Amino acid sequence: MNYSIIIPIYKEEKNIVNLIRRIERELKNKIRYELIFVDDDSEDDSKKFFKQNKNRNTKFYIRKKKPRDLSKSVAFGFEKSRYNNLIVMDGDLQHNPKDILKLVKVYQNTKCDIVIGSRELVSYKKANLNPIRFICSKFLNFFFNIIFKNKILDPMSGFFIVKKEIYKSVKNKLLLLGYKILIDIILSNNKKIIIKEVKINFNVRDKGFSKMRLKILFQLFIFMIIKFFKYENK
Repeated sequence: MNYSIIIPIYKEEKNIVNLIRRIERELKNKIRYELIFVDDDSEDDSKKFFKQNKNRNTKFYIRKKKPRDLSKSVAFGFEKSRYNNLIVMDGDLQHNPKDILKLVKVYQNTKCDIVIGSRELVSYKKANLNPIRFICSKFLNFFFNIIFKNKILDPMSGFFIVKKEIYKSVKNKLLLLGYKILIDIILSNNKKIIIKEVKINFNVRDKGFSKMRLKILFQLFIFMIIKFFKYENK
């Protein structure tokens, strides 16, 4: 199988080089892949780095259309991908490149449509989250599973593999609002899809700054309310 790895970024110039090197080290001679970085028009030196390092297997795109939005950047990357298996991960090194092969193994050995890299939300220390973000993540996961009657450990994950055909079948229904395109894809699908989960280690951010703010959390809540009414009317 071949994979397109989609990495949405914003002000991640300090992490890009390290991320590329670590992905290459972990995946070399194991799977065929391409890297697609979609930058949300960062106000740093990312553009300069892009010009110097663009090649056939590592592509960089700048999405200038406003508003800035992670889900829109991921969808942009999906449209630029050349392979039928899509991997999404963050560009801040909180998703460990070592875990890519864990997801790929489950994806290739089972007849599933989506594999989610799920954080262990047992405690904020074990999950490497600050207490407020940990509580919010727990609440949003609980809220999602209650109102949509699902049993997914970490539907808020930004680390997953999805078949391109699944994305194409729902792309015109996606809200593309906020940080959680995974939920958008799952809830926009009218057919039953098979989902598997793999436990991952969510790392502490080393460089740069977190984009998670109360505004984003509120946006996620509103997003799920909108999806609920659309979901109920399917």
